[in-house]
Amino acid sequence: MRTLYLTGWCVSREGKEIRAMRARLGRQEFAGNYGIERKDVGAAVQRIGFAIAIPLPAGKSQVFIEVQEADCVWRAISTRAVFGASDGESAAPIDPKYFIPNPGANPRIEFWLDRPLVWPKKIRYLKVSGWCLAISGDEITEVRARVRKNIFPARFGKLRPDIGLRYDNRPGALRSGFSLNATIPRGRSQFIMEARSGEGPWETFFLHPLRGPIFREQLNGEWETAGDYARWIRCYDRLEREDVQCIREQIAKLHYLPMISVLLPVYNSNLRWLRRAILSVQKQLYPRWELCLVDDASTDRKLWPFLQKYARRDPRIKVMRRTENGHISAASNDALRLAKGDFVALLDHDDELASTALYFMALALNKNRDLQLIYSDEDKLDAQNRRSEPYFKADWNPELFLAQNFISHLSVYRTDLIRRLGGFRIGFEGSQDYDLALRCIEQIRPNEIEHLPWVLYHWRAGDQSTASSATAKPYAQESARRAVQEHLERTGVAGTVVPSFDVYLQTKYALQAEHPLISIIIPTRDQVSRLEKCLHSVFHKTDYRPYEVIVLDNESHEAETLEFLAALEKREWVRVERIEGAFNYSRLNNRGVELSRGSFIALLNNDVEVINDDWLSEMVSRVMQPEVAMVGARLWYPNGTIQHGGVILGAGGIAGHAHVGLRRGEPGYFARANLAQNVCAVTAACALVRREVYLQLGGFDENLAVTFNDIDFCLRLHKAGYRIVWTPHADLIHHESASRGFDDSTPKQVRFLAEVDYMKAKWGDTLQRDPFYNPNLSLGENLFTLAFPPRTTKPWQSVAA
Repeated sequence: MRTLYLTGWCVSREGKEIRAMRARLGRQEFAGNYGIERKDVGAAVQRIGFAIAIPLPAGKSQVFIEVQEADCVWRAISTRAVFGASDGESAAPIDPKYFIPNPGANPRIEFWLDRPLVWPKKIRYLKVSGWCLAISGDEITEVRARVRKNIFPARFGKLRPDIGLRYDNRPGALRSGFSLNATIPRGRSQFIMEARSGEGPWETFFLHPLRGPIFREQLNGEWETAGDYARWIRCYDRLEREDVQCIREQIAKLHYLPMISVLLPVYNSNLRWLRRAILSVQKQLYPRWELCLVDDASTDRKLWPFLQKYARRDPRIKVMRRTENGHISAASNDALRLAKGDFVALLDHDDELASTALYFMALALNKNRDLQLIYSDEDKLDAQNRRSEPYFKADWNPELFLAQNFISHLSVYRTDLIRRLGGFRIGFEGSQDYDLALRCIEQIRPNEIEHLPWVLYHWRAGDQSTASSATAKPYAQESARRAVQEHLERTGVAGTVVPSFDVYLQTKYALQAEHPLISIIIPTRDQVSRLEKCLHSVFHKTDYRPYEVIVLDNESHEAETLEFLAALEKREWVRVERIEGAFNYSRLNNRGVELSRGSFIALLNNDVEVINDDWLSEMVSRVMQPEVAMVGARLWYPNGTIQHGGVILGAGGIAGHAHVGLRRGEPGYFARANLAQNVCAVTAACALVRREVYLQLGGFDENLAVTFNDIDFCLRLHKAGYRIVWTPHADLIHHESASRGFDDSTPKQVRFLAEVDYMKAKWGDTLQRDPFYNPNLSLGENLFTLAFPPRTTKPWQSVAA
């Protein structure tokens, strides 16, 4: 059977509205798409194109083309005899997506779906992305999908410069991009896409039938963020024979071959998994290793003979048997005593190393002999040895490390460093490696810590393993909390560590007894209701004192606004400064800082609304920590989804916000939407910065009048050696660009593209390498999904080339 593809345009000679088109083959009806834009046709209405796909049986058939007008009656307008071939298949003359019937077409809404590339017959988890634009009436502000009673909000408002330029006279064109994830229930359903303007009604613009599989797919809960990991492994994490040969040749040329001791404490271990753990060490491509096995007085009589057998067969394997059970810290310390290596690697008794694990470690040490601590990415293994849930980590991120032990596996330490610190501490079982790392980082410099963006460790997700569930060992979180609390005390940092977001931690830094003055700077122009709501929330929902407010009025002319500003000036600790000239966000803020009296500057948009009373206290407590110069807040859209979760360099070309569209309570990638962390940049819609540092760096670059000025400033902070922190514990609502409007007019889009070019020329490759965002993760529209391909280069391939 072949498919007949029909495309063209159709209008009524009588001027009547055509609602739909279809083809009929005997009793079979095939819905078509009507309303496709045809700019090549000189008609007053250009959305007159159609596309219909008709599967043809072998032999001769009669095809009828029918239209439906306002009276809902189908009328034939053409009939043709056609012949279907017995085999083969024809190709669509235009993009196949045009042939997907859409009974939900909306004449007010123009859209396109970039994903999925092909609509599957059956699917459980569906990712949809594209753009959506109102070509008449009010601009679109929200997009969602609906399947039966289930609602799936889209992340709407993504930059689409291509659409902005194509529809240069339409509001909302530049930020018309969206993406969403949907779960399709079992059986037949209608996948419905809807959009709305403001608080108006939801309007359907796309309908498509789907079927969910009857049997539920065995897929881990990270499917939205991890993507197709099995396919990623096949493409980018498989070693061919040629790869192994190149690695061995590279190892033979290394100038430094450190001995690496693998510490492996065991207790009543599952022999099946222990055998695989030992074998994973023996399969290392790097040859200079030893395995230090310590049996922690296991009651399983098979275990000690099992270990002895391996020791007899391989002289690189050392074994020791404790006379009494001392738990993992004591057993690890005994393994450390056996170690003769320059470095030690930590391995659990049911986990596995990648065959390249120690090779990558040795390679890093050849590049930098001063390294004290090295860690890699990791994933999980199930009972069938299938890999899942990769954790592609950030480079050294000191603030995130106080909330989460992301070093975890694989970690390699300089042996002398651990011994100087007394090894693993008794009483921190369950988090003994976290406590060890915290004590180590107190003694070494950040440039002596290296992250390797390769999956070198496979963590077994058993019933009693924290790889399966962090609650499998409830004592581990309390040990972790105590470890971080004692770390703060040893380093002289005043603060309290508390549990946060399930199994993670939050450090509540103490404020100084004498609070510094904070200058809150708010640029504005008209839209008094926005400014009034912003200031009302600041005045009534800020428990921090003292602060002053400086409102920078950029040529407001509405009488209601001028009246409000006049009354505002009469308030204590409030100043209103009139600034003439074209809107330049950088210039306004620079002027505000000049006028300020505080030692810290709170940059605040006039369309931001405070949620929690301690927002400013939280931000002040963090910006006062050593080396921190700027702190950003977590911002929410009015619909309850995240607007700003920190900034990722390279996302969307220059930079993009992390975790956009996540709902309250959703974790984000390994809970990062809910944990304080270091980032390369934050939005100035709500940020706190040290005044002296702001002036030291010359403030915002006034060449960047509207966009990227905050990104540029943060990059200069980073280059100067300062740290930037994003905190989810300061929550505000952001009615984005409410008073200035989105960049949708032609002059604004030209200015936007010019600022893009300015940033690329100024920062170059820096924009493509965010140290806090792993190169194995995508910089496309769906952040924290797998990169196809990753932005890494296999070191043995570069040598071979």
